[in-house]
Amino acid sequence: MPKLQRDWHSPTRLLSDPTAQYDFPGDRFIPNRSLMDLDQAQSLLTSRTKKAYNSDFSEVYRQKLEEKLTLDSEGRPFRMLVFRGSPKSSRRSIHLIDEMRREEEEAWDSSTKHNQFRHLPKREARILDAPNIVNDFYLNIMDWGRNNILAIALGSELYLWKSENGHVQKLGQVGANDDYPTSVAWSGDGKTVAVGYMHSRLELWDAETSKLVRTLDGHDGRVAATGWNGHILTSGSQDKSIINHDVRSPNNLTSRIRVHTEEVCGLKWSGTGNILASGGNENLIYIWESSKMSSSNFLFRFNEHSAAVKALAWCPYQSEVLASGRGTTDGCIKLWNVQRGTCISSIDTKAQASQRDHEWPWLQCNRESEPAMLMEVSVND
Repeated sequence: MPKLQRDWHSPTRLLSDPTAQYDFPGDRFIPNRSLMDLDQAQSLLTSRTKKAYNSDFSEVYRQKLEEKLTLDSEGRPFRMLVFRGSPKSSRRSIHLIDEMRREEEEAWDSSTKHNQFRHLPKREARILDAPNIVNDFYLNIMDWGRNNILAIALGSELYLWKSENGHVQKLGQVGANDDYPTSVAWSGDGKTVAVGYMHSRLELWDAETSKLVRTLDGHDGRVAATGWNGHILTSGSQDKSIINHDVRSPNNLTSRIRVHTEEVCGLKWSGTGNILASGGNENLIYIWESSKMSSSNFLFRFNEHSAAVKALAWCPYQSEVLASGRGTTDGCIKLWNVQRGTCISSIDTKAQASQRDHEWPWLQCNRESEPAMLMEVSVND
């Protein structure tokens, strides 16, 4: 069998890196038209040709014809069929192609650049006095609604603070001395406030009329965590149970879950409304699917924290990512992928994480389209 000559090699083997030396690598079957002298071709096609004589081709004419076919307009030799691009130094600029390539390079550069982190203020935007606020890590007595109104429990009283004008409105007060609000949660439409109490009951308040709409029962201990999912109000209690209430139905209790072995102090529905995360004083996080919630049917159980789980927040633009924070002995914020059941990362803050997502602007409001608000509440001993 004859041995192949070097000239027979594939064009891609002639150079170690063809794209490094040539703008257009070309193809073995498709010639590169960047070397074609289109101006000369146009001139030859449109110019008048002399009448051909009926005589044999002479040697001189043959040479002239060969020169026309193998030399460019400046008398330099060139190949008619080129299977690779011309060197960058000799390629003539083609405006349309260069512009298209420049746009592609700019698009590629912009897509590969790392997103810049949003600058977060290091000082508070507003400081509010909060007399008689209960200093208890396990309680969730503050919630910011979509209507830009802050609901906060101060002792036995519940107040609404409007950030637009600083107006303060008293929503209600508990008559019993040993009873007080232990959890506060706005509904999704910003019209109703759910309030859990030390004496195990739940109340629904109309924020516009400041009237009590309904009282919900079912727990045997203080209600330290509440969360809305449409018309479903989920509550967690010191009695270690989680209850789903349908606020539209006279028989409000739709399901009861008993899986936590200590007080339920954190609840958060995902933005899509199909996943619930619950945190307990036994340092565990449970992930539930809304359509299959039962005491024995949870998606995942995370046990990598070493303190009570209270702070839970879902990523606003990645629905499968959950952030969790725990008490002083742990001091870590962990990110979870609830589709895979894995921990994405862990950040040691060396501090207690005790607030939910509306007080976590670096978790929820890290895009320019979302506002950031930091607030400091003074605690009176």
